[in-house]
Amino acid sequence: MAEKSFSALIELVRSVGHRLNSAVQRLGFAARFFVMILVYSGQSFRRLHLTIREIYFSGFQSLLIILVSGLFIGMVLGMQGYETLQRYGASEALGVLVALSLTRELGPVVAALLFASRAGSAITAEIGLMKATEQLTAMDMMAVNPIARVVAPRFWGGVISMPLLAALFSAVGVFGGYLVGVVLIGVDEGAFWAQMQGPETSAMTSGMAW
Repeated sequence: MAEKSFSALIELVRSVGHRLNSAVQRLGFAARFFVMILVYSGQSFRRLHLTIREIYFSGFQSLLIILVSGLFIGMVLGMQGYETLQRYGASEALGVLVALSLTRELGPVVAALLFASRAGSAITAEIGLMKATEQLTAMDMMAVNPIARVVAPRFWGGVISMPLLAALFSAVGVFGGYLVGVVLIGVDEGAFWAQMQGPETSAMTSGMAW
């Protein structure tokens, strides 16, 4: 009985060690891959048209879904936020609520998820197809580094596109909140925009950061 318990314990330790070793190995591979992208980025920037093409593919072609999603999320925030603020007589702070919710939390997160689902999956499928059809091996045989030619331009296209898409998502979301709060519900337009720039916004921002 004791021997079986000892064997089970040894098997458990072996299993945990194997999983930990695999996790460290995957983390090391990812770190090494990231460093190689940075090392070979100079070669990709010398072919600037490749990066510009990936900005168009990753950023511009994701613009429609980003704008539509941002508009409707802003409209939902405006509607739900007005119902909550009205109970406390603070409906004039609707602009602050929508702007802070989008720029500090929802905007970057949702924009990143949409970007990953649209552009990330397409890039993964494209590189996977190139690997399956041995196009990357053919590049190696022709002395063309696949990381510099294929991976690095796509990486920097996403790095450049993502902040711009997040900013546009937040801007269109605020406009969606304006449509619901000011145009449909009737919140004062001046208060909606002024509250975003007034001292209340700075105080609320510093309080949330604290």
